[in-house]
Formats: sequence, structure tokens, C-alpha cells
Amino acid sequence: MAGMGFGTTQEPSVGQRREWLRRALAVASLVTFLAAPVLAAVPSAPVVDPDSVLRITFLDVGQADAVLIQAPGGRTALVDAGRDDIVPLLRQFGVSEIDLLVATHPHADHIGGMAAVIAALPVRFYMDNGEPHTTQTYRRLLAALDARPEIAYLEASPRTLTLGEVEIDVLPLLPRGATGLNDRSVTLLVRFGEFRAFLSGDSEVRQLTHLMNRGAVREVALLKAPHHGADNGFTREFLNAARPRVVVISVGGDNSYGHPGRAALRAYEASGAAVFRTDWHGHVSVQGRESGDYDVSFGGEIALRRAGDDPREAHVAAPGTTGIPAAPGDAGLRLWVHADAPGNDHRNPNGEYVVIRNLESGDRPIGGWLLCDGANHCFRFPADALLGAGGQLVVHTGSGRADGTRYYMGRRQAVWNNNGDTATLYDDTGAVVVVFSY
Repeated sequence: MAGMGFGTTQEPSVGQRREWLRRALAVASLVTFLAAPVLAAVPSAPVVDPDSVLRITFLDVGQADAVLIQAPGGRTALVDAGRDDIVPLLRQFGVSEIDLLVATHPHADHIGGMAAVIAALPVRFYMDNGEPHTTQTYRRLLAALDARPEIAYLEASPRTLTLGEVEIDVLPLLPRGATGLNDRSVTLLVRFGEFRAFLSGDSEVRQLTHLMNRGAVREVALLKAPHHGADNGFTREFLNAARPRVVVISVGGDNSYGHPGRAALRAYEASGAAVFRTDWHGHVSVQGRESGDYDVSFGGEIALRRAGDDPREAHVAAPGTTGIPAAPGDAGLRLWVHADAPGNDHRNPNGEYVVIRNLESGDRPIGGWLLCDGANHCFRFPADALLGAGGQLVVHTGSGRADGTRYYMGRRQAVWNNNGDTATLYDDTGAVVVVFSY
């Protein structure tokens, strides 16, 4: 049944259709937008973030999506629910009820665990794109919703929802029937003061272009990589408009889809964003504050911190490290080692690399500078090397053609130890510029 997203495993009756429509219209008639008093009526869950922090956690659910939003004061939203039962995982994160449950689109890797969530936890509002599907997974979801008539239904039309102090903009969809399910993913802009995050489902080029044409893409601190980081999940125009400082890819290791794509990874890297992946980092949590500041953490450790009004004050970490550069250091440069290449490190030396960022407003000549690991494997930058103002360059361990932003050490095997190493950048006089230990 198109439009409502509720039902049973049988073809719905006319009476059922009328009831679902009545429930949807009843919710819509409360206010044009879902305002604070609506959700304020929900009894508060235990306070999750006493320091007025919005926490967005990308759950490690394999080749699937599940994004947990925990607002100051205890309000909770869940965007997608993975492929399997995630209720035990939600309880680990302190979730006892869900104010807003969103199915971005009815593919199994997004809604497979949703019936279990609905059966186990109180849910106040459920939202989807109104697009039906024929699978048993989808029918189980409809049956679970039908068994919980107290859940109010919201179709994903453009509106602003309020989750405590957090506002969630539902962005405009392509017309029903105009495209495939991925390109009708519910897309959300989450706002908490100056902090903004873009959650994208499995959006592909057509939907991203549609959002660009509608003027719906704004600069954000956090981007959930569309379509698990697939190459068809980005455009240069979209990334230039969003300008994300953090990209999180929800993806399973060694998946058969080839996610994330090489072109997408290069594009995220070129945008200057710090990239995190659930297959490498596990659960990735981004804690945003009204000031626009944020932390990124995984494994119980802070991996990136943006503090103060200057977005250049970000510190990036390799997996499993705290990521704060060791002294001595040049305040104008930041250095980060990505040590763990996909697959066998020695067979994929270009899968490990070093990122060097120039935080200053002027260009930095780095001709003749040395980059060395703890075992004194070094790379010398060519005489004309220049690190542009506000830009970055990448030094891969293996071989390739340097282009001014990408350089290659020419090694046949991995250099950077996954379990800890030290990267030191020396200037052309031999003086230490930056040291990064992990």
C-alpha cells in the first residue's frame, strides 16, 4: 500500500486504509511542524548527556545502517535498524524508549532489525517515505507496526521535527515512482545550535542532485556517507556545498559490494574531511555542542576534537589512538597516520598513508622536507613541493605518480605499524616540525 507504510501481511482492507489515513491526518493536524510540545509530552528517558551534548552514534551493524541520535535531556531517535536484531545493542547505549523511529527506505539492511525494535521498546513516532516493498522483511515491519496502534505515523514530507533541543529537518524527496528505492531515501539535517549533521540513507547521485537543485544542502560538520560510501553516493558539487569536516561510513568488512568505493574515498579525503568507518573503528560516536564544537570517538577514546571557534583546531587520530599530536609541533600543521590498510597491509602499501594539513592562511613550501616513521623509513618531498593554504596532501607508502597533492614513498611493503608508531616531519634544515605518535 503506497503512502502510509502500515499494514499486515495480507492486502489491507478499505477499513485499514481509512484507519491509517485517519491516524496520519490526526498527527499532521496537530501542527504544521512537529513542534516541541508534541515530543515534550513523552516521559523523559534517563539523561544521557548531562553536559548538553548531542550524541550521534553510527552503530557497527556490518553491511547495514543504524544511526542512534541521543539529544540532551534524553530524547532519542533511531534512523534505520540494521539487518538483524539490534535491541541488545540499543540497551547497551542506554536506550529504553524511542521518540522517533525512521526507516529511510525499505531495504533489508536498513529495516531488517526494525520489527524487533518496535516489539521490544516504546516508540512514539514512526516515519518512512511511504514507499512499499514486496519482501518478507518489509511485511514483518508492517505487521509489527500494525500490532502497535499507539505509534503515530509520519510520512517523510518536508517538515521540521523537534527532539528536545535538537531540530531535525526532513528534506524533500523525489516524486514517488520517479526513481528507485535508494534515491527516495529519507534524508535528514540534524541541527543543534551551530552543529549540523547530514544523514543520507542510501542516496545516490540523482537524489543528491535533486537536493542540490532544491537548495537543501548546507554546510555541515558531520556527513553520513551516502550508500555506505559507494562511488555512486557522492558528487563533487554536493561535497563542495556540504563541506563536511567528518565523514562516517557505515559499512561491513569484506562486503561483496565493494563498499566503500575508491573514488568516494578519494573525494572525501580531498574535501579535507576526517573519514571514519564502522568496519575499522566499530561504533563511531560524534558528540556535537551548540557552539558547533564536536568530538569523535570510538573504542572509548576520543579520536578527533574540534574545539573553539576555529575549525582548523581539529586533531585527527589513527584507529585505536587518542590522536593528540605529541610535542614538539608546529601549530600551523597537523599530521595523521592511517596505518591499517584494507586486507593484507604488505600487499596493499598504498592503503596506508599519512595526511598532512596546513591550517594557516598562507602557503607552506615543503621542498626537501622529510617524513619518517619510528624505524627511520623516510620520504623526502621534491624541491617544488608546496602545501597550500588550508589544504592537505597525502603520502602513500607504495608507488604511484605524484601530482602535488599525492606523493608516494615507493615502498613495496607496509611501513606504518598498526599497533603503534611515530611519524616525524622534519624541515629542510633537519629541525623537527611535527611529531605524531599513536
